[in-house]
Amino acid sequence: MRFHFCSKSFSQLEEMASSSSSTSKIGVSLEELTCSVCLDLFNGPVTLPCGHSFCCACLENYWKSCDDAPAFVCPNCRAVFPRKPKLIKSVTVANLVDQVKLRNEEAGSAVEGQHDLTGPKDVNSGDYKSRCEVCNGKAAKRCVPCGILCCKRHVQTHKQKGHKVVEPEMNVEELRCTKHGNPIQLFCKDDGSFMCLMCMVGDHQDHKFVPLEIAHTELKEVLAAKYPQVSHSMQDLESELKELQQECLQTQHSDRDTMDRLDGKRRKLYKFVDEAVDLVKSRVNKRQKEKLSMLGKQMEKLTKQIAALQQAKSSLKTALQELADISFLKSYTDLVKRLESLSPFQSEKVAPSTVLEISLEENNLDSFIELNKNILKKIQKCPANELGVVQLDQIIMRSFYGRTPSLDPNSAYSQITISQDLRTATRTTDAHPYPDHPDRFDYWDQVVSSENFSSGHHYWEVDVSSSSLCEIGISLISMERKGGGEECVMGWNPKSWCLQKHNNNYSAWHNNKEIPLSLPGDPERFGFLLDCEAGELRCFGDSRVIHVFRGDFTDPIKPTIGLYDVDGSVRFCSLG
Repeated sequence: MRFHFCSKSFSQLEEMASSSSSTSKIGVSLEELTCSVCLDLFNGPVTLPCGHSFCCACLENYWKSCDDAPAFVCPNCRAVFPRKPKLIKSVTVANLVDQVKLRNEEAGSAVEGQHDLTGPKDVNSGDYKSRCEVCNGKAAKRCVPCGILCCKRHVQTHKQKGHKVVEPEMNVEELRCTKHGNPIQLFCKDDGSFMCLMCMVGDHQDHKFVPLEIAHTELKEVLAAKYPQVSHSMQDLESELKELQQECLQTQHSDRDTMDRLDGKRRKLYKFVDEAVDLVKSRVNKRQKEKLSMLGKQMEKLTKQIAALQQAKSSLKTALQELADISFLKSYTDLVKRLESLSPFQSEKVAPSTVLEISLEENNLDSFIELNKNILKKIQKCPANELGVVQLDQIIMRSFYGRTPSLDPNSAYSQITISQDLRTATRTTDAHPYPDHPDRFDYWDQVVSSENFSSGHHYWEVDVSSSSLCEIGISLISMERKGGGEECVMGWNPKSWCLQKHNNNYSAWHNNKEIPLSLPGDPERFGFLLDCEAGELRCFGDSRVIHVFRGDFTDPIKPTIGLYDVDGSVRFCSLG
């Protein structure tokens, strides 16, 4: 709550009192004659039982603003009176105030000449919003309890009274208690609200509260303790962000490398298509030239025949229409001989199918187009996040070089059964009464395919998901089948190459030498690409190349399976 000042403020009266030598004779200071509520000289002063004096109107207004308080409180010492005390005019104080006013009437005109006191200023409008409300000088601070702007000189009086002063532009309403309008001086720890002194006897009388300065210090320490944690968290996040940015750059570079490789494959594919089409076109052009040559010769021959007939026709017409009997008879013999010398007309058309027949070449192109359509369909069906360059290579290899080997029952060990479709081999506990055969393994649990390869490219896949101990690979057709020596075991001799699966451990074997392989997870399918001319067997696992065998693969090669866990099975996958 803001109280209005009298016609002259305390500062003005103090200046007038100090300018008059007679004022000092009164024996009291102007501060003792000032109401602590309105900060002006007493106007109708009354004294409370505690000894403090106030303007009667100021005290009444103060208590009205505290209607919800259970008692009456002294604004100065906070003395509590259960009942409203009887307000008696303080005659002595009133007389002293009158003397001060009387002594300063003579100095009033001089002081008013020095200060432009044209009445109350509206501090929120026009040129007065940054002016001292006492002397109209430049405002330095704003008094929170009084709500007025003061210059550097006049703000000292408010500081001496313990009033809180703030910057001029601050809104003092935010620094006052919303309930009583008094300056905020306390902070309630129980509900986090701001309090004035009068709030202590209201709803907060049983609460724990501290002065604003102490609350500010304590809570600042709490936040300061959290600063290192926030700083460390920020450093961790910045470090993680840096790693993500680095990974993003690496991904972009990797993506560009992938795109470059794919563009290279596209260029090769385009080149192949262009060469195939150009070859067919060259054949068509050659045959077209051959046919045009034949047609030209026929046209030339027919032209000569037409010219001879035209001449004979003209002679006949002349003989029939113009020659007399004697002339006609003389030329008759020559004319008959000329007509007989003309060969009869025979059509010699060339059948188009014998010259421009390119159905075989077109069929080859159609097959190539269909093959590429199938590759595209497989790529489209494969999830984008699972399609790598190697997997794309595998898709192309399946389409171009894919094979589905069949197992040779005549080679199967007695404890291996072959499925009806000749693709799955299963290890059993019982021996089967297979007939003797020179190709049969009689000691090791192995079986080979019926097909053998000695040239070109061949790709096949093997499903090992139903076996915990097996070997898959290739062997020369000349590898031994009889006996228990190393010469009959796949991977233990120079005539065989294989991958071994033992639970979740994998290794590559050749000539009894093992190379451990590191594979994530437990792959269910393995792929093999055999390039006989290059002497290379490329092994795929989990859509990536895991090992490459090199050797002389121009001798007949057979895909081979070894099964060593009871009830385990291995299957050649269908790539059709």
